[in-house]
Amino acid sequence: MLPEIPASHPRLFVNSETGFRPLLEARKSAAGEALSARVIHDAQVLLKEKPAERIMEGRRLLAVSRNVLYRVNTLAAAFRLTGEKAFAERAALEMCAAADFTDWNPAHFLDVAEMTLALAVGYDWLYETLEEARRVKIRDAILEKGLRPSFRGRLWWVTGKNNWNQVCHAGMVAGALAVADSEPALARKVMVRAIRNLPRSMKASFSPNGAYPEGPMYWGYGTEFTVALLALLEGAFGQDFGLAEIPGFSVTGDFVIAATAPSGQLFNYADCVKTLGPSFAMHYLTFRFGRPDWFSRHEREVLAREAKERPRNLRAGRNRMLPLSLLYLRDWPETDPGAGKTFYSSGNTAAVPVAMYRTGWKKTDAYLGVKGGSPSGPHGHMDGGSFVYEADGVRWASDLGMENYHRIEARGIGLWNNSRNSERWSVFRVGPDSHNILRINGNPQLTDGKAKFRKCTPESCTLDLTGLYRNDAEKVARTLELRPDGSLRITDTLNGLKPGARIRWQLCTETAALSSGASLHLQSGGKKLVIRNDCGADWTVTPAEQWMHDFDSPNGTAKIVFFEMPAPGSGRLKMTVEFLPGSIRNRK
Repeated sequence: MLPEIPASHPRLFVNSETGFRPLLEARKSAAGEALSARVIHDAQVLLKEKPAERIMEGRRLLAVSRNVLYRVNTLAAAFRLTGEKAFAERAALEMCAAADFTDWNPAHFLDVAEMTLALAVGYDWLYETLEEARRVKIRDAILEKGLRPSFRGRLWWVTGKNNWNQVCHAGMVAGALAVADSEPALARKVMVRAIRNLPRSMKASFSPNGAYPEGPMYWGYGTEFTVALLALLEGAFGQDFGLAEIPGFSVTGDFVIAATAPSGQLFNYADCVKTLGPSFAMHYLTFRFGRPDWFSRHEREVLAREAKERPRNLRAGRNRMLPLSLLYLRDWPETDPGAGKTFYSSGNTAAVPVAMYRTGWKKTDAYLGVKGGSPSGPHGHMDGGSFVYEADGVRWASDLGMENYHRIEARGIGLWNNSRNSERWSVFRVGPDSHNILRINGNPQLTDGKAKFRKCTPESCTLDLTGLYRNDAEKVARTLELRPDGSLRITDTLNGLKPGARIRWQLCTETAALSSGASLHLQSGGKKLVIRNDCGADWTVTPAEQWMHDFDSPNGTAKIVFFEMPAPGSGRLKMTVEFLPGSIRNRK
């Protein structure tokens, strides 16, 4: 039974008992004081900006919703930090403009969810500053353009297992709490629906040990809204109804720590950018689970950079949830990571199994991220058995990450079909051409196949790739070993190859590359690395443009380097490739 919804405002994230003291508590820490100054600066800049307009980008209003969420969170937090009424007034103008939109694009419900969260926070946090006419306008918009549409049409996200479930339920719960005094029955219906259905996506996202199937970037998106929903429930009811106890959630911060390489770049498999900014989700998780090690060196650095910035205009939405971090930032002590140097997503029970290794926690230490799973996985790429590798502060083996959705959709390309013959795989960053994988006769990996981890040790892992290549080979396996000295050894074993088959071993690098027979010399920023194959095959260096279409985004200095081998008459082939950083050779 859901407890009584608090009658007074505020009740989103905070309550009438705590008030906004957590914001002031955060300012006692260096990080909190710095972020407070940035939030206040942005609020001052926003005083000069016009409210957002309803401008669609393709089929989405999402950019506008995110911008409004960023603006309202910033202005509301700045008002509570300073008491400056101009910030509350500007937030009211933003909310009223959004309330006047014809709708919030329910055909793409993420847009509705983020807009509802924006107006809910502003309505609740600024309640006593709003004139009655504005209260009615904003409340009615939350009801008619946010909550009621969540019970109409195709509502697959209600019981879905991906980030749509997390984002949409969080937005709806925020809206329900905001207007609960006028629509208590509807509010309770929304919250009960969320509490019953959020476990579906949380189990799929975090179980068994915190690894997120859609990669680190979508971890940021889905987890931010998951923790927002939990924090909303905690603020209003003093409990999260057991949601935080779902296996894997309490340790998911370890996944992000492991997925952040020494350079600060991510193991950016699937649709993922190369770096993350400061994370509201991580700040909440650090606070909620008492894990100061999650407020890591990298998190401190990116937060300090963000807090230090003083942009002159803010017409595009920035880190829209970051102002809410002020509820959870504290003077956490600097501490070594609690997780070990190896992270493994607990076998193939994970939706997208991955393994990450490092030789240490310094910026120059070596790092290896290995990807299992299927191309048909969530936001999946054709990258089973692919990897990224760093040593001496350089990423030598790269994943180019996500492509711009709107850019591809605008060309009429079917980006969301994961079947074998889908146009999705023609996109360079998504398909097989850009990834560090094996190719047999130039064929793509099979989308109904899966790369499975068969063995993981503290220094190595072995994947069975047969399901991805079963039309061309009877057995395919790859073993990757990150040695204590930072070198990398990769061994590929193929059996049952057909006569005349050609096997390509390919790698994406963004460094300078020069072929010298069976050795490949890479260089970046004065650092050097040699890659050697034991087949005696010559390496070929090709610019990424040679593999791309006119609809692909530019890829800078990216190159695809490869060597090819014919299948022996026996149908069995074993290839070993070694990566030898310059620091190792210098020591020798």
